[in-house]
Amino acid sequence: MAKMQEWELRIEEASEKLNLKWYRNEDKYSDGDVENDILKYIAQNESEDYGKVIEDHFSWPVFYHLTHIRKNLLNWYPFKEGASVLEIGSGCGAITRLLCDKCRKVTAVELSRRRATATQLRCRGKNNLEVIAGNLNDIEFAEKFDYITLIGVLEYQGEFTEGKNPYRDFLMKIKSLLNEGGKLLIAIENKYGAKYWCGAVEDHSGIPFDGLNQYELSGGKVRTFAKAELEELLEESGYEDSFFYFPLPDYKLPVVVYSEKYMPENEYMENMLPYYIPSDQTLFIKEKGLYKDMIENDVFGFMANSFLVECSAAPEKAADGKEERVIFALLNSYRKSKYRIGTLIEDSGKVVKFALESGPVIHSHLRAVLENTKRMESRGLAVLPHRMDGNRLLTDFVSFPTLEDVLREAAVRKDKDLIWKLWDHLLEQIEMSSDEADEKSCIMYDLELDEYRENNGYGRILKKGYLDMVPRNCFVREGEYVWYDQEWLMDNIPSKFIWLRGMLITYDRVSELLELIPREELVDRYGLYDCLKIMDPFTELFESTIQDTNRLEYFSERTLGINEDIYINNIKKIMAE
Repeated sequence: MAKMQEWELRIEEASEKLNLKWYRNEDKYSDGDVENDILKYIAQNESEDYGKVIEDHFSWPVFYHLTHIRKNLLNWYPFKEGASVLEIGSGCGAITRLLCDKCRKVTAVELSRRRATATQLRCRGKNNLEVIAGNLNDIEFAEKFDYITLIGVLEYQGEFTEGKNPYRDFLMKIKSLLNEGGKLLIAIENKYGAKYWCGAVEDHSGIPFDGLNQYELSGGKVRTFAKAELEELLEESGYEDSFFYFPLPDYKLPVVVYSEKYMPENEYMENMLPYYIPSDQTLFIKEKGLYKDMIENDVFGFMANSFLVECSAAPEKAADGKEERVIFALLNSYRKSKYRIGTLIEDSGKVVKFALESGPVIHSHLRAVLENTKRMESRGLAVLPHRMDGNRLLTDFVSFPTLEDVLREAAVRKDKDLIWKLWDHLLEQIEMSSDEADEKSCIMYDLELDEYRENNGYGRILKKGYLDMVPRNCFVREGEYVWYDQEWLMDNIPSKFIWLRGMLITYDRVSELLELIPREELVDRYGLYDCLKIMDPFTELFESTIQDTNRLEYFSERTLGINEDIYINNIKKIMAE
């Protein structure tokens, strides 16, 4: 017999640690043999960074089970200190390790022994975890829990729970396992999600428009719910209070989380990128194009792709009678791990920046934002006050419009004179932020993006240049520019380059501005040709420094390459038939 390799021994050891008392020796749910590969990759990888594995062995199951983006569903959620949590349906442990980091004790239940082994192995070194293989309906627990998570699980209870109303019965059983004041967290697709109207196949049946047709084709043993249906089901099951979050693009791979207390105001939804599990045969509508009308017609909650619902049998109130919670989260998970920062808004009025990954490097990056703000203030610029609270960076929530908002409003009114004034003042602010360096020291020459020559169009060369002095990071308070969220600092950078960068970012987000003043007119008016010609190579270089190569957009490109032709060609097929 061949000697077992080290990774094989790790798998065997993890399997032996499982609680198998309730296991029936059958795995009813699986992605197939690829799970053996995933188990192997986990065993061979010492850390939680699977970027290289995804790159080398790319497929949807490998990407889905191993990408760090999965953690975004709950890495912002304020679990109470010292809490216990029951994770029902841990899968391959994509979120389990996060729960172990946040909570005192974690009990993970998984139907499949292979997946349960992956969970145990992925969390090796965590002493606050018990992994149970088996069906929750069979298990007898000796304790109750502060939190219970149902992530992609409720929709399967028509198949795994017996009875006339399996969804209600399952939720009632779970309620009996909650401590007083405990919370249930449910993540589930929305039956009427925008992606399904666009033609994406139903996630569980693989049939396009299945949920919209009330599951007549698939039979509905596995099904999701509309928002009102889910609210009614929760109420019937004894949950007195529910609060809805809307993860985008969905709960599987969220990059931004809105809530019923903080809904999107326009279609520029913080880098939200629609994606589709590989299938391009049934897409007829561009999902991104729907959101403007969804928001303006107040149907965003009805058509959001999925829900994260916080449920309480008897909601716990804060001392002042007001329940405190996070109402918005933005997760910059497209970056390399040392730059991954999240931003959340609490309904108490605080805005919090926090590290999505652990380690001193990323905490140092957060503190650098505070230092940048202090330096800008010392130069006479108005800034939003920042303060550190441990490893969290805090500011107060303000309701002033951003400079981007003001530019959009001016473009809607076709007030070009005001737009020119706003752009002029932005350049004044940028040049005010730093002392001037010698023009020959320009960073663009060191980076070999350009050669030195007299009378170039770069403007002043700033000793310290803040790349995030862009309109979306600037509030306008009674005409005064107030800066915040200044992450990136670069030495010896042209003032006009930062200025143009802000203009181009704004043009990408404000269609009204582009319609009123073409980019060419902007560049010509201010003589920005030299800056423009190096913008693309600089952006590529900058992004290669900070961006993760396994971003969600790369997944979309590698599976579908979604473009105009897909939608147009599918529509033509229907018309031809």
